[in-house]
Amino acid sequence: MSETAVLEIVELADGEIVLRSAEGEGEPLVRIRFSEEAAELLRRARFEVAQEMIDHALSRSHLMEEGEEASDEMPATLH
Repeated sequence: MSETAVLEIVELADGEIVLRSAEGEGEPLVRIRFSEEAAELLRRARFEVAQEMIDHALSRSHLMEEGEEASDEMPATLH
């Protein structure tokens, strides 16, 4: 049988949005914290933006697992 991790995206009391195990145990896998300025601009859409960021990262990593190599033109860090 394959092991399947059950993950959840939650917003913590301090406004940080995290991807973590559904059991809530251990350190979160991903943390997203928006600056005060960004949080003000995004307002309620903040959670949806974080969710899309995480979804894109997971989708992109899945593509990389299938043997696609990153292009030499793609920067390692995007700003």
